[in-house]
Amino acid sequence: MTAYTIPKEFYGDRNRWFVGTVVNSSPPPGFEGRVRVRIHGVHNLYTGDVRETDLPWAQVMIPTTEGGISGLGRIPQLTAGAFVFGMFLDGKTSQLPLILGSVPRNELPTTTQERTSQDQNSFQYNQEKLLNVVTTSIEGDELRRTNTRRRRSQAMKFFIENGYKPIHAAAIVGNLETASKFVLYDQQKEEQGIALWDSLAENRLKELKTFAGFFQPSTDWKTFSVQLQFVVYELRNKQRIANVRLISSDSIQDAADAFNKYYMKRSLGGYQGIAEEAYDEVFE
Repeated sequence: MTAYTIPKEFYGDRNRWFVGTVVNSSPPPGFEGRVRVRIHGVHNLYTGDVRETDLPWAQVMIPTTEGGISGLGRIPQLTAGAFVFGMFLDGKTSQLPLILGSVPRNELPTTTQERTSQDQNSFQYNQEKLLNVVTTSIEGDELRRTNTRRRRSQAMKFFIENGYKPIHAAAIVGNLETASKFVLYDQQKEEQGIALWDSLAENRLKELKTFAGFFQPSTDWKTFSVQLQFVVYELRNKQRIANVRLISSDSIQDAADAFNKYYMKRSLGGYQGIAEEAYDEVFE
């Protein structure tokens, strides 16, 4: 595999700008410091139409305070899901993307946005935290059901925006909701998070915690947005087989089965029905 170089005949008189979404920040040897990017208006949104393996590895501009040569200075810190802005170094040929910077964005509502006031004169409560409180009260059960449906909608939006067709996004969501009801943390269990990651076998729970530490500033792994991004990160890295099986499925049922078998790797019941509900809600 050889990195492309800038054509000598190009003088920069036909600049082409772009915006895009980073889909992979773990480049192969020889492409260190690059990220794979899905460029809006050039690459189809859905991974089934333009495969991730067909996307370019974009160079990333770093500050002049860094060394600028291999082995010296820092490397880019962009992660999958980042929204980036750049230009093509080869003009109209548009095969050599250079990322000039990223545009911060919130994929999901922030904690502040999710805070709901029950009584402005008495107290406020945070739905994000209440979702993780184990309670048997009728009010608590109803609150969890409400938050589960809200997170189902947020998860569908997240996976579709990250390149998955609605049927594939629904397959993922159906499995995650069936497994965990989107509970982010339960101190009484060894398996944690929306995908029930554990410390056995592949040690995926430890990798989730490490992944959260990559954010600047470091982010708590027990947050919904981080766990959603970790699902995509796994699918595009160590769990690529699951990703291929998922996006090659032509129906919600087959996609849900593929995600269950190759990503969740556990026996669950009812995920197909929830996947169909999640899909239908997108088109309500």
